[in-house]
Amino acid sequence: MGIRGQTGKKETGGTRGSMFSVFLVDDDALILEELENTIPWPENGFEVVGTEADPERAVGRICERRPDAVFCDLKMPGVDGNELIRRIKESGIDAEYVMISAYDDYGSVRTFFQQTGFDYVLKPVNNDDIELVLERLAEKLAAKKPSAAAEPLTDNPGFNQLILYVGEHFTEKISLNDLGERFGYSKNYICGLFQKYFNTSLNLYLTGLRMEQAKKLLEDRTILVKEVAAMCGYSDYYHFFKVFKNHYGISPKELRGEGE
Repeated sequence: MGIRGQTGKKETGGTRGSMFSVFLVDDDALILEELENTIPWPENGFEVVGTEADPERAVGRICERRPDAVFCDLKMPGVDGNELIRRIKESGIDAEYVMISAYDDYGSVRTFFQQTGFDYVLKPVNNDDIELVLERLAEKLAAKKPSAAAEPLTDNPGFNQLILYVGEHFTEKISLNDLGERFGYSKNYICGLFQKYFNTSLNLYLTGLRMEQAKKLLEDRTILVKEVAAMCGYSDYYHFFKVFKNHYGISPKELRGEGE
């Protein structure tokens, strides 16, 4: 694809407090690997949180990861790029979409932008072009999260970074060990910070975020309860059901007025 490496690029991700997450989809595994490894994502404030060569599988994985942005190919077997985006949007994922394709036929491009696609990049990808896209994309994503960027959460900058990370990845498995390795803190220190600033534990904090997200998703009756469970990080539907009822005092179905 001829993506050129960059040197001397100024780092911009740190100015926003945390990186924006991006998921890559392309049915060509070699192109997918090149997109992941040669585009300067971190230098532009982005973190690749997943890649997938099977567009059918990509839909479910994206719904689980809930990335800020999705970069996908157009022509793929079974599910093309526009269909992929349609399915993801129907699942309630609020992401921005960038199409990377060797095809520029009017109909496909028009459909993409009708689905509020962010940008359409032709292959072979040029780093200068893609960095302009990433710069504009980062500005739009930052504008969508003004509260997180505008005010510090606590008077501890390092803990603020950790909290922002947890807030972006709460649907994934997060442990004290994971956070300790990522931020250079001991498990006891992290526990102490959660107790000091939020009077709670990491697990209870995560549960609160997941339950808040679940309640919002349940407002959309087109999404099955078991799908809501998966989208909030629960692989076991019955465990999700129990946690939700314990948290809110009613079950997910009762919240919807469906009874048991």
